[in-house]
Amino acid sequence: MPRYAAEVAYVGASFAGFQAQPNRPSVQGVLEAALEALSGSPVRCHGAGRTDAGVHARGQVVHFDLPRPWDPFRLRGAMAAHLPPSVEILQVAQVPDSFHARFDALWREYRFFLWNQAACVPHLRPFVWWVKSPLDWTLVQHLLPSLRGRHDFGAFCRSVDRPEDSWRTLLHVSCRRRGPFIRFRFRGDGFLTNMVRILVGTLEGVARGGMEPEAFLNLLEGGCRSEAGRTAPPQGLFFWRVGYAPSPWATPSSFHDRVQ
Repeated sequence: MPRYAAEVAYVGASFAGFQAQPNRPSVQGVLEAALEALSGSPVRCHGAGRTDAGVHARGQVVHFDLPRPWDPFRLRGAMAAHLPPSVEILQVAQVPDSFHARFDALWREYRFFLWNQAACVPHLRPFVWWVKSPLDWTLVQHLLPSLRGRHDFGAFCRSVDRPEDSWRTLLHVSCRRRGPFIRFRFRGDGFLTNMVRILVGTLEGVARGGMEPEAFLNLLEGGCRSEAGRTAPPQGLFFWRVGYAPSPWATPSSFHDRVQ
């Protein structure tokens, strides 16, 4: 059975999350339904990572096995025809049987978008965290370099999902501002449940004056969830990219290469 990888984008507001759940709409559910319609039998779809309800994706990666070979170009179109408008297949490639979207990932990148102004463009509201009060982003910029590297991010994890080992490595962290539009970028080898949203919510608390910078830095040595800030809302978060070596899109069989 040939194996394929697909890069998927979706609007998270339509779903209870990526992972299939009983009686609730999920991205995995609609992908598997589309693949079953093409193959005539159930097909299991494996994602590079999970996203919570309301969280979007620009570059989620999934893999799946089909009972017969497909041309990646035609497979992308056939899958898209069976998906709702809130989900799009960006590219498809045939990959080795050993490829695994989750376990072969070297890093994952999330981006969070925030709008900091009294008024917000209505077209952006479904995709940003709208914070109306003034914030001191100079403090945030000074703290971001401290997030890079390996830390105990347990304080930035939903309490019920905190693992025994809550150490993770952030490879890149940045924050760029253009007027009221703020973009956070986090790339790491792994993330805890709600980690990015709690990080952003806690940084917002520092910028608002509700937490001292020193208290934020102390949280990188461990701590309780109650000591960190609020969880930023899901609509501002995007699962942006996944890194592999070699990249599945580097093969000449990928849909992406056919349309360049």
